[in-house]
Parts: sequence; structure tokens; C-alpha cells
Amino acid sequence: MSYPAHGHAPRRRRGPTVLHAVTIDARNRDLYTHILPTGRRLDPVGMINGTPDFPTAVVPFAHGVAVLANGATPSQTIGLYGSDLGRYALLAVYRGKAPGKPTTSALPNGLGISETPRHPAAAGVAYRPKASAAQLAACARRTLRAQAGHASRATTIIGHGDLFQGLAAGPDDTLYAAGGVSDTVMALRRTHGRLQLVRRYTLRWQPFPAHQYPYQYQGNRDGAHLFYPDSVVVGPAGRHLYVAGLLSNSLARIDIASGHTRYAPAGSYPFAVTLADGGRRLVVSDWGGNGVTVIDRAAFRVLGQIATGPKERADRTGAGVHPTALAAVPGTPDVLAADANVDRIVEIDTRTLNTVRILADQPYPDAPPGSYPDGLAVDDGRLFVANAGNNDVAVFDLATGQPLGLIPTGWYPSALTTHGNTLYVVAAKGLGSGPDIHYQWVGDLMTGLVQKIPLADLPAKLARWTAMSLQNDGFSRAQRAARHARNVRTAARLRRHIRYVVFILRENKTFDEDFGQYRAARHWADPHLDLYGPRELPNLYHLAATGTLFVDFLADGEVTAQGHQWTTGASDSDFVQRTWPEYYSQRGLIGNPGWTQSLTPGRPGAHNPYAIYANLSALGHWSNPWISYPGRLYLFNDLLEHHVSFEDFGEFVSRSKIGAISADMRRHLATDFPGWDRMILDTARAQLAINWLQGHPGRLFPRFLYIWLPDDHTAGREPCYYSPDYYVANNDRGTAELIHYLSTTAQWKHMVVFLTEDDAQSGADHIDAHRTFALAAGPWVKRDHLETTAYSQVNIVKTIEAILGLPPLSQWDANAAVLSGLWADHPDFAPVPVAPMKVPVTFNAGTCPDRTLLRREAGATGHTLTARWLKTHTNTHGASLAPPDAARSYTTTSLLKVPGPEQMRQEWIAAKGRRAYERVMGYLRHYARAHHSPLGHYIASDGG
Repeated sequence: MSYPAHGHAPRRRRGPTVLHAVTIDARNRDLYTHILPTGRRLDPVGMINGTPDFPTAVVPFAHGVAVLANGATPSQTIGLYGSDLGRYALLAVYRGKAPGKPTTSALPNGLGISETPRHPAAAGVAYRPKASAAQLAACARRTLRAQAGHASRATTIIGHGDLFQGLAAGPDDTLYAAGGVSDTVMALRRTHGRLQLVRRYTLRWQPFPAHQYPYQYQGNRDGAHLFYPDSVVVGPAGRHLYVAGLLSNSLARIDIASGHTRYAPAGSYPFAVTLADGGRRLVVSDWGGNGVTVIDRAAFRVLGQIATGPKERADRTGAGVHPTALAAVPGTPDVLAADANVDRIVEIDTRTLNTVRILADQPYPDAPPGSYPDGLAVDDGRLFVANAGNNDVAVFDLATGQPLGLIPTGWYPSALTTHGNTLYVVAAKGLGSGPDIHYQWVGDLMTGLVQKIPLADLPAKLARWTAMSLQNDGFSRAQRAARHARNVRTAARLRRHIRYVVFILRENKTFDEDFGQYRAARHWADPHLDLYGPRELPNLYHLAATGTLFVDFLADGEVTAQGHQWTTGASDSDFVQRTWPEYYSQRGLIGNPGWTQSLTPGRPGAHNPYAIYANLSALGHWSNPWISYPGRLYLFNDLLEHHVSFEDFGEFVSRSKIGAISADMRRHLATDFPGWDRMILDTARAQLAINWLQGHPGRLFPRFLYIWLPDDHTAGREPCYYSPDYYVANNDRGTAELIHYLSTTAQWKHMVVFLTEDDAQSGADHIDAHRTFALAAGPWVKRDHLETTAYSQVNIVKTIEAILGLPPLSQWDANAAVLSGLWADHPDFAPVPVAPMKVPVTFNAGTCPDRTLLRREAGATGHTLTARWLKTHTNTHGASLAPPDAARSYTTTSLLKVPGPEQMRQEWIAAKGRRAYERVMGYLRHYARAHHSPLGHYIASDGG
């Protein structure tokens, strides 16, 4: 093997890691841009500086701002930035014990730190328990050299805490921070240029009514119930703190001096709290409640709720409107609330408890949802709205409600504030996965950004910035007209030949991980990074040779929680975006990205691969995912509404607010098809789908099939599970058997099959950490064709909609291109063959308890281990065996739920050995240095 020729495959333009404050101008603008997987362009204006991962709060403090970041990282941070946007202090909070020794360290995004201020430019923390002190010091020294010449920066380390979203400034240089899983609010004071912990205020979970969404506590019910503070505001006299509790549906009032705390009920999933009506009222936005709660501050009692969306009903089947950010209107009793899921700002009167007006936050008339407003600020008669979905700030005239323009920002602006005639904005994902010499994992792809925009510049620059924002997103009138014309032509051609669409989703692989040895891909493939090849994937290679392989295809999300939303809904909701870092870093939230999961993960019955088909009333203590749904729900809802026949094999569907799946939807679910279960092989899943299709011939054959084959995820080196090689080979065989059967049906003559992964996170890639692969197969698909156009998952969704005549679900598919360049002029109806498996059945080494062996035996025949299965499949010699217990039942802890680099390490060592893993890591480091890029640019990001 040889190294790929540098520069042959196009490298996406992405901005560098920002190590210090930079003013963007014509000379350096191209250095600070980034192209997102969807093709949208980032092009921030003003002054910028880097922050730790996923900032979600920014507040005025001293002569600058304080920024809270709470990514899926070992520590969460609060940074202090001066008026020049230079950072002069940082606080890092660890959930467990903080590092005890003064150790030079470095953030994976390239920001160097030390626990002592003697090192220059100390700016952030990334604690790696398994890394040696020498490795940490070497990383930091490289970063610190890059930052040479900057003054010392002080970092404070705190253990046994957490940070989540909420940050408020009080008198006497004091900050108050919401503590998430720690169930505390931290009081911090700036002293001699450092942030010091002054006090922790402890909060307690409060029960909420059984008739209030989500109807039961949504954390681990076997652990301590959490209040989960997520927003904080200081009272007008500086005497009290008011704190929203995400998991408690309540508001706390804390006496700052004594610590005495009272509680008042609020709505579902309180998101933010603000003062209104001159401090006489408190308003709480109810993320899961379609409205806001108004509270009399002095009496601390609820005055009423104001709906910002449809009336709450337990049987509601549409998505929620997601009230999030709040801003009081000065000199009035009014408050503005952002309905993030439906792109509007609702003004409400806190005295009359009525709606005053609604402002549409859309980039163009009649746009579908996707702006995702989740930050508000009012200043000098203007309203500023952070549009997380569109990477900009919308500016409104507050008196007239008319939009004035747009300001370009970084990726996913999550909060903003004004201070001293300046607008400050934080973007959770910064400039994307920019240059970085350090190893990265799940949160590290989303280095944050703080941005400073002088408001005095608006009169002269807002019109130009507005045009830039629209152009960056593809929203200009000319762009939309040209794209629409192309899509109409392509769709018309497809509808003449294609009537049936099959979408097969698999798990987690990068392009190079599976196709590194595919010689036909030329410079698009890197054999050094190939973990699986023709031995494990003979059918995948054959499909590439007889169909179309997309070689510049990107996943739109970073993790599984987002991936399944993008492939079914052409978007992921603000709730999923803001909460996945919490449960991926095990900070007190049960994963809730659209499907339901057990709230008692250690108990019998916690594993149920058929739970995705059951009503919550039948499941008991399982999470209620209604809050996670995007505004227009999913493809399945559109198919149902437009009377297009379909069948869903293994993917979640939307439920009513109380957790019920409608009877109409249930008729389209293959309820005997198992969902997530590592002991059930994909050949069994494929055969179940084939059996179902054989029973539905002719007119009973659905026009759309969605089929999930997840076993290429593997179980890493988990003892007693199948080896990674065998999982991947079995998944390859199951995929081929399914496509072979489809190619023998009468419908094949008018069919296209799309095959892709939900995300790219278990391997490395020499072009992009988001790059996976997609394949298209069918008579009307070009054979042995490499499609080099840059596409992403949303383009497949758009093409499905074009073929089946469905409207868009979001701004992303509304403005995506229908796939083109892969369609043949003449069909080839030859059936797709199935290559034999070359990998024998193998299992990971390790001690195998009897229950684990029984689970594996049940899974081999497509079953799960239950007391009924045990009774049916054991003879009298097994009568003395105890029923399956929770310790041996499958739970999420036996998933490979580890950071992407760790998943890659386990699969490489299991498949090729430790030396091969060390060789590939050495090659990756060489390749990254040669391209002046980070390892995180090319390597997996998540283990979900």
C-alpha cells in the first residue's frame, strides 16, 4: 500500500481552530469559513474567539462577557472574555474528582491550559484519565508554542459538579451557574483575575402532577431523582435566585444569604426563566408544554399559563412548538418567547395572560421549519434572534415587528446578549471541525465560538450581511429558483421509471473504514484506514461495482441520536441537539432522541427490542420521546397523510403526547422485526423482512420500505458477543440477501434501493470525519459509477420525497438537490447475486456466564431471552436454571457506548490486532501533519 497522493481528493474548506481573538475582514475571511455536511456555508462577521465545546450561555460580565460551555466532554467550563474578546480566566467543572496534580493539559480543539497560571495562554481543559502525564504535557506544549506571546491565563478546577445552560450575573462580580446533574447552583466570584467557587446551593426534585407531560420522572427511576437546574436569574434586589428544574417541572426560589429554598410548579420541561413587568412577574418557558408559566414574584405563586402553540392534549399527535428563550420588553409587562420548533416569536402580556402578537422567523415566505430560534435579546428598540438552524441572527424592529435583516454567525448559534452597544453571540459548534493537532472524541468536533458585533455597524452593513446569510444557506431567490427548476426536471424523469423506493440504514461506518481497499474509488479511498474489506464485505463491494457508490457523502449529524432524526425527518430538533451531550457524557439524562428507552435500565425487562412498536401505557417506566420530535415529524407521517403505502422495519415512529402510536400508523409497522439487540443477527432480520414481503405480493407490495440492519455497529471486544468481523460479514450477507430478493420481484423493474449509515463514528477517514458512504442500486441506476458530487443524508430524503410526491419536512430538504448524475438511460434488470460469507462464526474471548450463552442461543434463532423462551427451549436437564435476571439481560451498558476513537480502537484490535491498530494510528498522525489538519478531521467521533 502507498499513501494517497496529497490533494487528489477534494478537501472541504473549513476554518481553523481559533486560538485568540480575530477580527474578520476581507483579508482573512476565507480562513474562517466552513462548509457543513448539508452544503451550507459558515461565514461569521465581526470579531471571533474560540471557546470550549458547545457553549450554550453568554451573559454580560465586568467589561466583557462570561460564556458557559457544556459539551459531551469530561469537564464543562465558564470562560471570562474582556472587551477585546480575549479570554482572561476559565473555570473547569468535573462531575467526579478533579485532577489532583498540577498538570499541563490541552483542549482537543487546540486550546492549551495548565492548572497553574505560570504557563502562557492557558485556556481550556481536557482531562484524559488514560493518557500519561507526558502525553498531556507534549500536547499542551505544542499548543502553547502556537499561542506564544499571549499573556498568562488563569484556570480554576472544581470537582463533583456540573454545568448545564443556565448562567446569570449578580452584584459584586458574582456569577450563578445552573448545575444540571449535580442538582446545585454554583455561586462564583471573580477574585484577582480568577473565578473562585463561593458557595453551592443544593436543590431537590419536586414531584409533578401525573396528568402533566411527561407524566412520570424522566431520569433513572432507580437512582436519586433530580431537579436538574438548567436556567437561573437573579431577583431585582439581588436577594433571591430563581432556578428552573428541567426534570422537576418546577421553579425554585433561593434566598442567596440563607440558602432557604421554596418551590413553585411550572410547566413541562422548564427551559428558561426571566423577570418581567418591572420585576413583578416571573415567566418560565415550558419546553415540553407549548406555552409559558407566569408567576407572581412577591407571592411566589402561579398566576396562569399562556399558550404559545396548540392547546395541550394528551392525545396530541403533532410535534410541540418548543418554547425556549425568553426576553422581557422594557417598559411593558410583555415577554417574548421563542417557539424554536416552529420558527416564530410570540409576544405575551404577563398581566392579561394573553398573546399580543406573533413574529414569523422565516428566511423566506412560507418556509418550512428549520430556523430554530433559541436565543433572544432586546436592545434599543430591536429584537435579536439566534437562529440555531440557519447559523445567523435575525434582527427585528421591535415596534413594528418587521424583520430588518440577518447577521452571519458560526455553526448553531445557541445564545446571545447585548452589552455596551455590542452584540455577543455564542455558536455551539463554532467553525466546525477545524484544524487541530490533538485527538478528538464526541464533543470535540464542536469547538465553540464567541462572536462580537458592534451594533454601530448595523446601519451600514446589515443589508450586505443579510445577502451573505441568505447566500450561505442557499436561500436567495435566485438560488431557490434555479434549484427548484433542476429538481423538477430530475423528479419528472425519476417518476417515469421509478415507483418503489427501499431505504436500508446501517450503523456508524466511515467511507475509508469499509471502502479503503476499493481500488475503483481511487484517491477517494485510503487503504491504510480500511478496517473491513473484500473478505468481510464481498457483497458491499459487488453492489458498488454494479451500482452507484457515492464517494463524497456525509452524515448530517455527529452521533446516533441525531442520525436517525436526519434520515427520517431531514432535521434534528433543538431538544435533541441540546440534550444529547448530557446523556452521551452520562450526566443524568436518559437518552431521548425519538425512540423510547427504559427508565429502569437495571431491571428485568429493560431490554425490549420491540418497545419501539408498543404504547407507553403497555411498557410502564419508559421514556416519553414526544418532546424530541421536529416540527413536521417524519417521513412516515407524510407517507400516511398522503396515502402512500409503506412498511417500517425497525425504525421508531412518532407517538401522541401520552405515548400512543396511532392505529393507522401501527398498520405500517412490522412489529415482529426486532430493533436494537446485539444477539440477533442481521441475516435473521433480513429473512423476517423477506418473509413479510413474500406475504404481500402484487398490489400489496408497499411503495416505500424502510429497513434497519444495525449489526455492522458490532459489539467491539465485549466478551461472548460475536467478533466485529463476523458482525460486519453477517450484516453484509443479510443486506445482500434482502437486495437479492428485491431484485427477483416484479417491482424491481421500477425500484431504487438506497443504502447508507446513520453516522460516521467507528473509524477514520482521510477526507472528513463526517464522511460515510451511500450506495444506490436498481435497474435505473448507473453501473460501476462513482458519484463525486457532495451529498448528504438529506439529499436521499429529498429524492425519496421527489419520487413519492411528498412535501418537504424542513428547510433542509426543501432546499436540497434531488440526487442526479447516477440515473441510467437504459435499465438493467439483472438480479443481484449473493456472495458467500468468508468469515466463520467467531466470538470475542472472555468469560461467558450461562445467561449470556442463553441470550446468544436465543438470538441465533431471532429471539430474545425471556422466561417463556427459556421454558420452551430447555429440556428437563435445564429445569433447575433460574429465570433470566437483570444482570444478564441486555441493557444499554452492554452496548459499545464509548467515544468514537475507543470504538475504533476496539474494532481494530479485535479484527486486526494491536500492532495493526498502532500502525494505522501512526499513519493517521502522519497524514494529519502532512495536510496541516487535526486527527479529529479524519477520525470517528462517537460510540453511539
